[in-house]
Amino acid sequence: MNNTLTPTLTAAERARLEAVEGVIFDIQRYSVHDGPGLRTNVFFKGCPLRCGWCSNPESQQMQPELALFEHNCITCGQFDTPCPVCRQAGAAGNELAARAEICPTGAIHWVGERRTAGSIIREVLRDAPFYEDGGGLTLTGGEATMQPELAEALLRLAKAEYISTALETCGHTRRAVLEKLVPWLDNILYDVKHVDPERHRRHTGLDNTLILDNLRRLAAMGAPVTVRLPLIPGFNADPDSVRAIAQFVAGLGGGIRRVDVLPYHTLGRAKYAALGRDYPWLDAPRLSEDEVAARVDIVAAAGLAVSVGG
Repeated sequence: MNNTLTPTLTAAERARLEAVEGVIFDIQRYSVHDGPGLRTNVFFKGCPLRCGWCSNPESQQMQPELALFEHNCITCGQFDTPCPVCRQAGAAGNELAARAEICPTGAIHWVGERRTAGSIIREVLRDAPFYEDGGGLTLTGGEATMQPELAEALLRLAKAEYISTALETCGHTRRAVLEKLVPWLDNILYDVKHVDPERHRRHTGLDNTLILDNLRRLAAMGAPVTVRLPLIPGFNADPDSVRAIAQFVAGLGGGIRRVDVLPYHTLGRAKYAALGRDYPWLDAPRLSEDEVAARVDIVAAAGLAVSVGG
């Protein structure tokens, strides 16, 4: 599928798009993941799923929230109660908020801020000289489709600057939202976590009916989709689950570019502590390289192009 909409914007259209607001929690520059080439990743707040292994738990809630990273605290002496023990000492939310304003190291800080599309795209454009070999902007999160107006504004503004675009999505969104964004996208990185609806619901909070239906629709449209398969021990990393996912994707026809297998990791674990939450997937084992390779072979046996990472 080729993008057919012109990227040209009138001055009035550009002004309107730049004024669109939303909540993001990070802009990650010089990323080599989440799309081809060198990427600038914009992380949206808000996600409909509650995956126990989520590596970005700060993305789940739509509103900004306070985080306390104890390892950044230098016990500077300006507080009666040192930051590393303020939660245990029963510091009230208002007290934490006040500390966040003046903490010299950012050990206590707000995660998430309201930004305009114009301010975000200006930051993205700083990296434009490095977008060789297909690099560009990736919308991720969280789930960018939960803020469809901001997502569309950023994609259209990027396209007006001839910047390649990508969307990383869990797929749980209204079909109309995806169809509105597709013309402005060069890559869609689409998570498929399981094909069993009840098992999906048990571990993510929602079943996968809408997710799989949207993927079928995108494949039928010829949208530029790469399926992402996060391998989660205890959820979908067993051979039967991987085989079922591979067979489902293969059955969608030639519209799917490839499958990226993403081995489970615990890099987000510290974030749960910073948010005052328990890490639900604490006891999950890591897959060995041989086990990952075996799962890759299962996907390849279904006739799909497959790689590790993405």
